[in-house]
Amino acid sequence: MGIGYEDSVIVYNRYINQTMDGAEQYFGTRIDNVRVDFTEELNQNKSGSQDVSKCLLSIDNDSTLPKPYKVPELWNDLTTDEMLNSFTLNTDGDFFVLVKKQELNLDITAPEGVQTSEDAPYADEGGFYEYMRTKYSYVYSMSSFAVFGLIPHFEVGGK
Repeated sequence: MGIGYEDSVIVYNRYINQTMDGAEQYFGTRIDNVRVDFTEELNQNKSGSQDVSKCLLSIDNDSTLPKPYKVPELWNDLTTDEMLNSFTLNTDGDFFVLVKKQELNLDITAPEGVQTSEDAPYADEGGFYEYMRTKYSYVYSMSSFAVFGLIPHFEVGGK
């Protein structure tokens, strides 16, 4: 574990379940001992400039992971039980929530395991992702992903 690897996140993997009439499901995995860094940038667009907050996760890719990592193509072909016992990192609908960071005095509990967007109370809020965005402050959709081998770790960007 490197310096500053003391934060925690829950990664939510999105899956469209065709056997449940296309139900949108999210599989939540808590990952402890990650490093979270924030950046703020100014983006220029046609209507002017806007602030964009970004979050960068550094996750050790070693025996400290709570579950085995699977590439998205393999993870999507697993059974529900196998999905619950592994995780993936994908920029196509996955998101993460910062649940523990000492500098922010943040230590919260968020749902883990499988959540279905059509279930209450999520359906009333526009689905699980929208529910999480309204309930929690530090919710980021995955916007980038990289794997490093020299010092084995994942870097996940969120915005």
